[in-house]
This record gives sequence, structure tokens and C-alpha cells, in this order.
Amino acid sequence: MLNLENVKSLLGQTHIFSLYLTVDNAVRENQANTPAWEIELKNGLRRIEENLPEAQQETWASIRERINAFFDDYQPSSKGLVAFFEEDNEQIYPLPVPVEPRATFGAPLVSPLVWVLDEYEPYVVAMINQEEAAFYFSYLGGTSFEEAMEIDLEEYDFGGKPLVPATAAVVGGHKLTQGRNRDSYEAMIEEHHERFYRDVADQTEAIASDKAVHRVILAGSEQSAHEVYRLLDESWRSRVVNVLNIPLRTKVSDIFERIHPIAVNYERDQEMDLVNEVIGFAKADGRGAIGKEAVENALEMQQIETLLMSWPIRDIEQADSLVRQALLLNSQIELVSGAAAIKLNNEAEGVAAKLYYHV
Repeated sequence: MLNLENVKSLLGQTHIFSLYLTVDNAVRENQANTPAWEIELKNGLRRIEENLPEAQQETWASIRERINAFFDDYQPSSKGLVAFFEEDNEQIYPLPVPVEPRATFGAPLVSPLVWVLDEYEPYVVAMINQEEAAFYFSYLGGTSFEEAMEIDLEEYDFGGKPLVPATAAVVGGHKLTQGRNRDSYEAMIEEHHERFYRDVADQTEAIASDKAVHRVILAGSEQSAHEVYRLLDESWRSRVVNVLNIPLRTKVSDIFERIHPIAVNYERDQEMDLVNEVIGFAKADGRGAIGKEAVENALEMQQIETLLMSWPIRDIEQADSLVRQALLLNSQIELVSGAAAIKLNNEAEGVAAKLYYHV
């Protein structure tokens, strides 16, 4: 899974060709005889070669060979493409989301990729009803099926007690019984559902832990989803973004369309809370720095816990330098959009930082 560790592996290099392209075949401009992405690539390469210092010619020649070899038989199969070419290595990342075209040579251009990772954070989606559960992993603009569970009422031992079949009543897809054992039977069914919901809660936590995911959406039958929510560990309940009514038979491709607006709204709310917190810290002479000069000083002193920057970025080269420094210090990075970005631009020159300690 593409993550910040992949980005960090690029740091420290000074001769990397960084490439961002939207290669989606569904985009009209990419359906021409010469697709738009190919024109962007050629223009980017030409700009670099026109301004290349003599001392870098040999290094660039080796990298250009790698670029040519890759694109000689390249057939787009994703919406976006991010690639980093070195003399003896390349990292290629097809993305299910479009990216703004960029091409640079020198230190790796990482902030646009960091933004994609931040904007499309991973989610575990657990969909539940009384009979079954399905688990999905949503990341970088797509959703994939993980596994499923079913309740198994047949394995429950009713002790050979005489039960009279119901004539009409049905609960959870299973006929009730009438007679002196009806109350006992219903209690057993309720206990079995409780056990099933607990298993679903445990599996939700296990999948999220295994994938290092910090956000969960519960869906399916709202009643069943709320039962699972109740049985989650307290630390996991705080990570549940929402409980949604989405039928279990929903197509995988439609699940993302249903949860994405919820995820975006949650992301925007979290960003605004963080911006308000850091600006408040800074104005109170606390754990906050606002403005480029203050943030650069904090980076130099290795004080930054979380770097905040507005997106889109005004000065990509300057911003990327700050992002690379923060990554080298293992600081967290939040690239904020919408109302949070407007506030950050108006009050902090588009950049701020949450500090490890008061200054």
C-alpha cells in the first residue's frame, strides 16, 4: 500500500525526475491521436533539458534512458500517474485519482503526492445486518472487498427441547417458535445475534489494526451497525466517522460514492479544528507557530509536531522544501483545503505548525 514511507524513501536525493500526469483515458483531451498527458510529458522534458546545467548532463542522460524505456510501451490503466526516476531506479505509482501535471528535476517533488495521501486517507467499511457482514477497504479513491462473515444459527444447541413451529412470525429471517419454549428460544436467538455482532466488532478492529487504519465507517442496517458500534472498544468507537444506512447488496463501486462525501466532510471538519487549535496556540504564545518565518525557525530547531499548509499551494518549490524537511524530522503533515485553507492563508501566510512544546 502506498504510504508516507514510500515518499520518505525519496528524501535526500538531489537528482530525481518527478512526474505527475492525469492519464485517464476517459478524459476527452486524452482521447486525441496524441493524448494530452503525452504532450505534458514532452513539454516537461523539453523545459528541463533547456535549463539543464552542464554538470548534470551525464546524470540526466541515464535518467532519460529510463524514462524512454518506461514510456515506450506504456498503456494507461489508471486516472493518475506519479513517477520518480533516478539513474539506477524508478518508483511508479498508478493512482485511481487524477493529479495536476508537473515535471521537475532535482530534489523530489513530494508535496502533491503527500496531498493525495492526506486527502484520500484509508477507511475500513464494515457493513452489517442481522445475518451477515462484509468488510471493505477504501483508499485513494477506490474501495475493495476484504472478507465476509455470516451468522450460523444452525450450530446453536437448543438441547432437543420440543419446539412448535410458528405459523406467521419471523425474526431476522428465522421462524419463531410457539409454546412453552418460545421465550427461551427468543433469548437464545438474541444471545446469538449479540455474539455475532461482537465477532463483527472484533473483526473490524482486527482489519483496521492490520492495515494501520484509523478511520472506520459502519454501514448496512443502521440498527445492526449501532449494535456493532456499541460493542467496539472505546478507543475504536472514537474512530468511527459515521453510521450509514447502506444495503449490504450495494455494488462495491457504489460504496465509495456513498462514503466519499462523508469522508470529505469529516476531513474538512478535522482540518478546521486543527487550524483553529494551532492559530490559537500561536496567539497565546503556546505550542504554535504561524507564518513562513516562524515555521522555518521551528523546523530548524526541530520543534514541529505537525506542519500545516494550505492546498492548493501558492509557491510549490518553497512549500515542497518545507514538506521534505518535515518528513525528514518525522513530523506529521496536514495539507488543508476549503475553509481551513482560507483561514490559514488569511491569518498565517498559508503555513503554520503545531509544536512539541511551548516556546
